[in-house]
Amino acid sequence: MKYACPPLRDFIQDFKLTNPLGADCFEATVDFIVGGSNIKIESEVHIVTSYPGKRGIVYLLTREITVNELPTMFDANRETFEYIPQQNLRIEGTHPAAGKYIAFISPTNTAVTY
Repeated sequence: MKYACPPLRDFIQDFKLTNPLGADCFEATVDFIVGGSNIKIESEVHIVTSYPGKRGIVYLLTREITVNELPTMFDANRETFEYIPQQNLRIEGTHPAAGKYIAFISPTNTAVTY
C-alpha cells in the first residue's frame, strides 16, 4: 500500500483486505448513482496500490457492465475517493458514456480471494 491515497488505504485496512502480494481482491456490492438512476451490481473488486506514480487503482471484475455503459476502472489520480468508515468506498468521477457518477463499493465478503 506504499502508493495508496489515504481514503483507499483506510478502506483496505479497516476491512482487512490486505494481501501480502499487493493484489487485494474481494466480493462487493457496487451502487452507482448516474443520470438520476440507481444501479446495483455484484462484482469482484481488485485493488492495486503498487504502481509508482499512481495513488491506487480499483477494478470491477464483472460481466454485468457492458462496454462503455459504466466505468469498470477507477484511478485515484483522476477520480475523487472518499472512505465512509466501516461502510464503503465512495468514488466520484465522470465517464465518457455515462457522464457524472458516484459509485459506492461495499465489501460483501471480506475474505481476500487472491
